[in-house]
Amino acid sequence: MLFRQNPRRYKTDLARVRPTFRTRNGTKLRIRLMQPDDVPLMVAMFHQLSPESRRRRFHTNVEHVSDELIYQRAGELANVDNETNRGALIAIYAGPAGEEMVGSVRLARPADKPDSLEAEAAIVVRDDFQGQGVGQELLRRMVLLAKKMRVKTIVAIFEPDNEGAIRLFRELNLPSELTIHHGETIMRIAVPA
Repeated sequence: MLFRQNPRRYKTDLARVRPTFRTRNGTKLRIRLMQPDDVPLMVAMFHQLSPESRRRRFHTNVEHVSDELIYQRAGELANVDNETNRGALIAIYAGPAGEEMVGSVRLARPADKPDSLEAEAAIVVRDDFQGQGVGQELLRRMVLLAKKMRVKTIVAIFEPDNEGAIRLFRELNLPSELTIHHGETIMRIAVPA
């Protein structure tokens, strides 16, 4: 079943969107911009992802990676300004053991093209929160972040069999184009004005 976003939801500013969100099963989450000091939350979430979720997010097997490399890569991913080159949003669950990251969405312009009108998107939702609307809400807010960053086209690259992620991006209900290139499915999504 396809749950299409209402295009009017993109007419607001990211700063005006309520910071809380309830999942389909009623769990309350807080969604906010990622900060560079979110590395420990990112590392903890990485360790809670299934091997398939890790592979789908990073497009490679990352099962036997050292903790040092995981922290280093998390530091690179958390290095965001949320204004120009890189931006990200995270979904936080306030659980009994403290705050836990349960999902994130990221936009990044090519490093060699900081003025590009395109930015690549990447999303991951912890397995125990998949199917609860978290990815859908993160993507909706990602569109608002893209507008804030003056991105005109969001580019998402998927493994060809990742039908769930392709469907999730289609649910944005925005003009898009899907192509297959060198075994990857590439979706270009127009950011509304």
